[in-house]
Amino acid sequence: MTNDKSISILNDVLETLVDSRDGYQKAAEVADREVFKQFFTHRAAARNAMIAKAQAEIRYLGGEPAEEGTILAKAHRMFLSISSALEGNDEAAVEAVENGEEYLRNKVNDALANEELATTAKALLSGFNGELRADGRLLDHLEASV
Repeated sequence: MTNDKSISILNDVLETLVDSRDGYQKAAEVADREVFKQFFTHRAAARNAMIAKAQAEIRYLGGEPAEEGTILAKAHRMFLSISSALEGNDEAAVEAVENGEEYLRNKVNDALANEELATTAKALLSGFNGELRADGRLLDHLEASV
């Protein structure tokens, strides 16, 4: 098991976390109802905390975190394209965020399935996985109120 593989995996997840944060920020900007704006703003802050933890783990493993905003060829920039799907429509905002969150959950699950992932990185991503599942339940509840 090498740290290089774990660093690469974590940087891949980090890029998607940045996209998630950016998507939540955009959704907060375009949402109509205050409850949606608050929810999206809160989730963006939660993603910032996850980003900081991922960056710290990458540094702990001896790597350099991917630069925020850097577009790498393999990065999937789902969240950055949601502005075209959102036009002051709460339902569209929730749906776009849900799609992005599903992508992020799959990315984390794929990372956790990698046998070369360092134990500390696996523990970090397992914690993220729990938070992402809880976010999914919150989004389901939010969607039901649209």
